[in-house]
Amino acid sequence: MHQNPVDLPERTVIIKGRSGSYVYLTQRVKYSPELKQTRPVRVAIGKLNEEGKLIPNRNYFEIFPYEQNEPGDKADFVIAGPHFVADKISAGNGLKELLETIFKDDSDKILDIATYMMMSENNVMQYFEDYGYNHTLFSAENFDDNAIGRLFKKIKVKDIDLFIRSWVHMHVEKQIYIAYDSTNMNSAAGNLELAEYGHAKDRDELPQVNLSIGYNQTDQVPLFYELFPGSIIDNTECEKMVERARQYGCREIGFILDRGYFSLRNIRYFEKHNYDYILMTKGNAKFIQEAAEEAGAVLKNGYSNYMQGYELYGMTVEKDLFNTGKKEYVHVYYNGIEAEKEKITINNRFNKMDEELEKKKEKKIKKAEDVKSYEKYYRLGFDENGYFMNYQRKDNEIMKLINKAGYFAIVTSKKMSAEEALETYRDRDAVEKIFRMEKTYLGNDVFRVHSEEKLESKVFVSFIALIIRNEIYQSLKELYKTNRKEYTVPKVLKDYERLGVTKLADEKYHIRYRLTNKQKKILKALGATEEEYRKFVNEQMDMLVNN
Repeated sequence: MHQNPVDLPERTVIIKGRSGSYVYLTQRVKYSPELKQTRPVRVAIGKLNEEGKLIPNRNYFEIFPYEQNEPGDKADFVIAGPHFVADKISAGNGLKELLETIFKDDSDKILDIATYMMMSENNVMQYFEDYGYNHTLFSAENFDDNAIGRLFKKIKVKDIDLFIRSWVHMHVEKQIYIAYDSTNMNSAAGNLELAEYGHAKDRDELPQVNLSIGYNQTDQVPLFYELFPGSIIDNTECEKMVERARQYGCREIGFILDRGYFSLRNIRYFEKHNYDYILMTKGNAKFIQEAAEEAGAVLKNGYSNYMQGYELYGMTVEKDLFNTGKKEYVHVYYNGIEAEKEKITINNRFNKMDEELEKKKEKKIKKAEDVKSYEKYYRLGFDENGYFMNYQRKDNEIMKLINKAGYFAIVTSKKMSAEEALETYRDRDAVEKIFRMEKTYLGNDVFRVHSEEKLESKVFVSFIALIIRNEIYQSLKELYKTNRKEYTVPKVLKDYERLGVTKLADEKYHIRYRLTNKQKKILKALGATEEEYRKFVNEQMDMLVNN
């Protein structure tokens, strides 16, 4: 391992010692519950020389394994599959041309980083040079995380906004439904204004940034995204999302939302702006309970409302829910199998509560507030000294829960059948898959940036990766039906990694094998042929030789 001096990577700290200045790399930030603050986790990567360069140690080469290669070096086997697929998709859907128009010479780097995020399933930029060492790239030369840092600083919010506006315009030429949702991304960074402690679904010891995504469910394309402070809740985001959709030129659209967005305020806001909506309701809403009671007898006892494809019963009730003179459509559904499961859960819940109350009675609890949470479903008794003595279930209240078991409802602004409403809503799982892609498969469960501008840029590039990965997912649907094990996106991404060229004794790169049947199928699903792939790779080989 050579000891030639190299440039200092980003996120380094120099600490002076008796024998010189030592360089430490900040790998992550750890939150300390005791100190109520974040603390950096660092590793020594070498020593500073007189010219201010880094003399790397073993840790450095473990973190940056291909720094020892001279510029322009490539591995003996160079993978071309991911580059080919990303190029095919981005050229076909207009993504590549749009990036070139707005970001000019930086567009190649953006596509390279997006492809890297997709293939490596993480967003740690310090490993990109490793990826570039054994992959063909959109860019003419490989580059490191310092270059990526400079790129992220260079990307402007106004250019990102121009891209989103243009991308949306390309995909809203007809009436569409937008599935919308949001999730929180944890931040292991320092002073980000957007990073706040909120309603985290996991790792609540870290501050969060909320990411929302609008997904064109009609054409199955990610449309736009928005970042919010971590403390903002779903209901507050909803109005901002509608306003952003209007700014992007969305007019003839409807929104498909889960129960987190269900509120009278949101529904009235949609109606004010003449947007259709399909909204899963909260079961405790009074008018939903009334609609369920109205439909309950018919659904439980009849067979004419049976929905064969979903194995449940459904019917539609027209109601003026908000006394506005305008009718909404409440689609009520009953699932007998789920009802029995819910009843078992409810009975187990109250048996457990009985046990808890029995223990409290034996402990001779005196404070009424210690059992206050049980008051809704229990009559609680205390003796003359204030000690908790007995309890009795409120059967009427518990029966209300039992009677609601198996029911759920969807409200729509537009007249449609119960089956049509459910089919459209259930297609919404596409946006949930999008979030799974963003967090699990693109590594964005945690942001590792230390400035707002880099956060904006990194999320933007991950959105580009999301567009590409989503199109791969859509292309595999028919193949997935034939073999659910072989044609998942993670499995197919590994197949892309097997497509490449090998350096032989003549010091030139060659395609050694024809495509397998599976490789032909997954490329055909994208509209690509083996001849098209070979032509692309031959062009890449010419570039490798010239370099």
